[in-house]
Amino acid sequence: MSNLAQIPTDYKKAFDEVLHQYLPKLNRVRTVFDEVTIDSGVTTHEYVRQTQTYAAATGWTSFPAPNVIADGSRPELESIGTEDATSTPVTYGHGYRMDRKIMTSGRPIQQQFAMRHAKEAVDRLETDINNSLITNMISNAAQSYSASATWATTGDAVGDVIAAKNAFFDAAGGVQADFMILNTNEMTDLQKDTRFQSTDYTSSRPLDNGGFTPRPLGLDYIVDPAMTTGSFLLGKKAEFGRMIVSENYTTLSTSEGAAGMTFDTIFTYIDQYHKPYLLMAGTGI
Repeated sequence: MSNLAQIPTDYKKAFDEVLHQYLPKLNRVRTVFDEVTIDSGVTTHEYVRQTQTYAAATGWTSFPAPNVIADGSRPELESIGTEDATSTPVTYGHGYRMDRKIMTSGRPIQQQFAMRHAKEAVDRLETDINNSLITNMISNAAQSYSASATWATTGDAVGDVIAAKNAFFDAAGGVQADFMILNTNEMTDLQKDTRFQSTDYTSSRPLDNGGFTPRPLGLDYIVDPAMTTGSFLLGKKAEFGRMIVSENYTTLSTSEGAAGMTFDTIFTYIDQYHKPYLLMAGTGI
């Protein structure tokens, strides 16, 4: 911004440009959802939620054992395990006023100050959205795991991750989990374990080729302080649920004359959980 005499007359365009460059770096918890964009005029969304669970020995629990049938007869009919659900968009917003003296200043530090606040307004919104997504993910997870001891004391961090992954595999009908969401405290405990650091626990042995392991224990790790310490989320990306964005980050501006201008930043979305058995909530770590 230092090459500008002042912040451009089209303030909204200037702030939108900042947000456009910043947004791709913000996605954290959102990256594990199947994210789609829809018409913002649609206010109620219907979807089908799968309710059946899987047992390794018997298959999906919504179906009983297959029938032995005689020639010319048909097997007993069963209903599949689904239920109808609806959801309504939620809008988050932040508003703030900017003094006209800051906006008309030709000093780069003032211009950067204004743009920094536009960025921080969105960052605050994104934090609240992350918190809400994590809360909803925990309440909608159809799988659960309980550790025998906390990782910071006598617990086995790597052992619990492997056990949780295997339990997830059995309950998801052979689907492998590929992400885990942790609080910073538990991620620190996990990183201290030499087995987590070692490439001996991967199949490719990348150190043989001078590389490193980008996904220890076969998972992508998302560290977020919004995740309650002592718990985790484990799941299959883009399959357990969908995040529908009906209004991406938008800046609205209003002139207040000598008082300056006000700016409103809003974001509207829905999170839906179509296959909750592909999401696990763990405790006791």
